[in-house]
Amino acid sequence: MRDLVQRVIDNCPEDAHVEARYHQRKYTQVRMDKGQLKQAVVDDFAGIGIRVLVDGAWGYASTSKLDAESVDETLSNAIAAAKSLAQSKKEKIELAPIKPVKGTFRATGKDPFENHDIEEIISIVKEADKIINEYDKRISGSTSWIREPRNHRIIMNSDGTDVEIFDSRPSIILRAVAAEAGKIVPSYQAYGITGGWEMFEKSPPTDMAEHVAQHAIHLLSAPIPKGGKHTVVLRPEVVGIICHEAIGHTVESDFVMSGSAAAGKIGKKVASEDVTLVDSGEQDHAAGWLAVDDAGVQAKRTVIIEKGVMKSYLHSRQSARHFGVEPTGNERAFEYNVEPLIRMRNTYLEPGDYSEEEILEGIKFGYYCVHPGGGQADSNAEFMFSMVEVYEIINGEIGQPVRNLALTGNAFEVLESVDAVGKNWELAMGAGHCGKIQLAKVDGGGGTTRTKALVSGQAGGA
Repeated sequence: MRDLVQRVIDNCPEDAHVEARYHQRKYTQVRMDKGQLKQAVVDDFAGIGIRVLVDGAWGYASTSKLDAESVDETLSNAIAAAKSLAQSKKEKIELAPIKPVKGTFRATGKDPFENHDIEEIISIVKEADKIINEYDKRISGSTSWIREPRNHRIIMNSDGTDVEIFDSRPSIILRAVAAEAGKIVPSYQAYGITGGWEMFEKSPPTDMAEHVAQHAIHLLSAPIPKGGKHTVVLRPEVVGIICHEAIGHTVESDFVMSGSAAAGKIGKKVASEDVTLVDSGEQDHAAGWLAVDDAGVQAKRTVIIEKGVMKSYLHSRQSARHFGVEPTGNERAFEYNVEPLIRMRNTYLEPGDYSEEEILEGIKFGYYCVHPGGGQADSNAEFMFSMVEVYEIINGEIGQPVRNLALTGNAFEVLESVDAVGKNWELAMGAGHCGKIQLAKVDGGGGTTRTKALVSGQAGGA
C-alpha cells in the first residue's frame, strides 16, 4: 500500500498541495441483549482518500479500489473538484507551515486483540450478561457489548510527512434495567482504551456487570434529587463530558469562526485559577490517542485554558493560518472516504492538589456525580447532562443514591465556580465516540472536581 500512497505524492502537480491517506479498519463487535446473542461481527475494509489544494480550494476523492489505475483516477477527480470550487471561492485557502513527521507509531497494547479469536470475546460477553441477569429477579433487561476497531494508516503529504500508524481501540459497555411496581430504572457502565486485551485487567467485565446490576436495584428505592443550585463533586468521567461537550466544541476553531462562546476569549479569564484545560493526543492507552493527525501534523499537547485564562483554540492548518498560530494536530477523519475535520483527542483538566476526602470535607449537602448519561451542549456553552450514577453528599460523607438527576448550566460559569481539583487524575470516557458530523474516538477526564451547578430531578428515566 505504501507504493500506492507514494504514487499520489509523486504524481500530484507541483503547483498543488496533496495529502494521501490509506486506511484499513478491521472491526469486531459482539453484543448480547438479555441472554440472547444479537451480534457477532468481523469486518475488514480499506481504501485511500486524497485531498488536494489547488488555486486556494480543496478537492477530495476516495477509492476502495487499491490499484494504480484507480488511484490515478481518484487523484484526477480530487484535482478536478478543487479547480471547480476555486472558480467561485472568494477567500482562497492557505495553510500554515509544518515540520514534516516521519516514522512508525504503534498503539495496539501488550496483548493485541488480534491474538484472540471472536469466540473468546463472545465468552466474555456471555459471562458478563449472565451475571447481570442472575443478580436479582427484578433485573428486567440487559445489554452487554464489546467492540474493537483496529486501524492501519499510511499518511503522506507534499510537505514530506510519511508515517505509518497502527492502533486498536477496544471498549466494553454494560447496561442493566431494573423494574418493580411500574418503576423502570437503568444503570450503565462503560470502559474503553487504546490498547489490547489488558483492557479487561484494568476494568474486569465481571466486576462491571455486578456493579451495574447492583446499582440498578438500588435505584428502585432511590429518591428524586432536590432541585436548585448545589455544590456538586464531579468524578473524572463527568469532568470529561463537560470538558469535551460543553467547552471543547466551543474552542474548535471552525466553530469559533462561526461565533461560538469561545470567540474572542483568547487572553481572557474564563474559569477559576484552579482550572487548566488541555487537549492532547499523547497519553498512552487513552481512547483519543493520536500520534499524527490525518493532515500529517504531529499531534502535540495543546493548553486551552491555563489557570483560568484561555490560551488556545484547536486548529487545522487552514485555521492556524487564519489566526496566525501553529497547527495543533487536530484534523481527524473517521474513515478513508471522508475529509478530516477539526476534532478533539483527549480533553481534560490537569490534576490539582486535593485528595477526594479534602474535596468532600465541609460540604453540608450536595451531589457526588459518578457516571453521566445522555445530554446535549450548545455552541454557547449551555449544557444539560443526565446522570446515571449519582449520590447525595451529607456533612462531607457520600450517602444514598438518587435517580433521574440532571446537571444544567453554562460550562464557563461552572468552571468559574471550581474551587478544588483532585490529584486522582484519570481519563474515563473512552468507550464512546464524538459525533461531530462523523464519528471520532475521544477521551476525557481529570481529577475529582468540586464546583456548583443547577440540579434538577426528572420524572422520566435516568
